[in-house]
Amino acid sequence: MSRISRFLEPQLVEYLNHLQLAARSAVAGSSSGQHKSPVRGPSVEFRQHRFYVAGDEPRRLDWRILARTDRPYVKEYDEETNLRCALLLDRSGSMGYGRQHGPKLDYAAKLTAALAYVMLGRRESVGLGTCGARGIEQWLAPASGPMQLARVLDMLEHTNAQGPSDMAQAMHSAAERLERRAMVIVISDFFADPAALRSGLAHLRHERHEVIAFQITDRDEEEFPFTSCCRLRGLEGEGSRVCEPGLARQTYQENLRRHRRALEEACWALRVDFQPLVTDRSLEESLRLFMSRRALRA
Repeated sequence: MSRISRFLEPQLVEYLNHLQLAARSAVAGSSSGQHKSPVRGPSVEFRQHRFYVAGDEPRRLDWRILARTDRPYVKEYDEETNLRCALLLDRSGSMGYGRQHGPKLDYAAKLTAALAYVMLGRRESVGLGTCGARGIEQWLAPASGPMQLARVLDMLEHTNAQGPSDMAQAMHSAAERLERRAMVIVISDFFADPAALRSGLAHLRHERHEVIAFQITDRDEEEFPFTSCCRLRGLEGEGSRVCEPGLARQTYQENLRRHRRALEEACWALRVDFQPLVTDRSLEESLRLFMSRRALRA
């Protein structure tokens, strides 16, 4: 199986070819794309006139106004530029869980590839960071062009789920690495301290990045369907323990609800798009759900 077909199945690609993930706010980039930049400069979309000052380029003078009023004015434009996007992918051991539908990391990697495909296909700039115990452990700087998708897929192919991850530190690191405003998409199960996660999200928002958070879970993690006594083993070095599901289910589900509520409240307060995704749902269906909810929140 080729790298492309492993992460981008033909049916999904057909859907992605009609999808566009647009930034809600002005973004800053360095090459021609399809999003509006806050940077003023010569381009195709007129913004306003302003009075000529020493140092302005004479070719930007509006000669018609000069001839009519004998006053020198220059034209300002909204520079059309590309969206800079950084994808942060959690590769922690817990992302390796998947009893019926495969590891969560496989689903998350396909989501990462899909989002990169959509934006690169529209001449946007995409980067990728894989996140482990030290925060961002591998970093592919945002770039555009046909070769960038191959770089993203190669990085995904060599990413496995192992050990702990520090997603809060990864977000802090991304906020410091990205010199200009960008869209940052965080893909993780977010099984970490909500206060630390909120701190990382707040840092990104403080730097004026637009942030989207996808929480990837397995149906087992949502419903805790186990019925007989079993031994549960932590996937990030926590050890194992014997569990009686009938006794643990209610406590587990209440803790999960409390944890997700804290994440949702943090994202709402920080104006971060938060979208839970379960791996038993097709990626195409999940993206449709996300895009419809995003349109309603716009």
